[in-house]
Amino acid sequence: MLKLCIVFVAQCLLFAAPAAAQQHILPPKLDFLDSMRRVLPGDVGAHYRRETEYTDSVAATVKTYSVATGKLTSQQGFANLRKGVPNGVSEWWYPAGQLHIHEEYALGRRVGELRTYYPSGQLKRREVYNLKDDFNSTGECFAESGQSVPFYKFEQMPVYSVGDGGSQAIVAAVQRGIKYPWAALKAGCTGKVVVSFNVTALGEVADIRIVQSVCPAVDEAVLSAVRKLKSFKPGLQDGQPVAVAFSVPVTFAIN
Repeated sequence: MLKLCIVFVAQCLLFAAPAAAQQHILPPKLDFLDSMRRVLPGDVGAHYRRETEYTDSVAATVKTYSVATGKLTSQQGFANLRKGVPNGVSEWWYPAGQLHIHEEYALGRRVGELRTYYPSGQLKRREVYNLKDDFNSTGECFAESGQSVPFYKFEQMPVYSVGDGGSQAIVAAVQRGIKYPWAALKAGCTGKVVVSFNVTALGEVADIRIVQSVCPAVDEAVLSAVRKLKSFKPGLQDGQPVAVAFSVPVTFAIN
């Protein structure tokens, strides 16, 4: 009997926050990033320069600068960088230097205020969080004129254009597109493949790659299924379309 199990994981590319200053125990790490903030092998074609300063073996403060202007574009802190656990105050800036987003975290959970601003400096959103409730419903949103507007969610995940649009629709679409390759069956090739891809701000599937491989035949079956995904309604951050990264583990087993 063949067994094919798919577990769905998704995460937004954009958010996190800075840890309290401590003595650095590891040397700062320098990376160069492309326009999607993916790491490049060198500075050729880089849009951003990222400096990571460790405050202990797992905690770190990450600062990202524009290569073109040299200005700070974001400052994020993590209680655990490898696991992506934000902690402290995180801030993002517009290219001209105005504050864009202010966030506060406590060990991975939003606390305090989330504020966003228009390029003019006008407050766009204010939300208040605490450790007891994920959101205490005191949020308010504003037009650029300063007038109050109906509240809308800060983060909205992409919606798949087929089925119910949620994560199960994506899982079902990938699963329908996979057939256990005969060559892999004969070879007894089993295990978990992890495939990642981005849904762009236009809702297109891009940057498909295997993060964890099993064997070439099985890897290609998963890649082929993801390539067949239809378009998405893009994810939104503060009402604006943004790219969102997805990770889908697929387990192949022969019972």
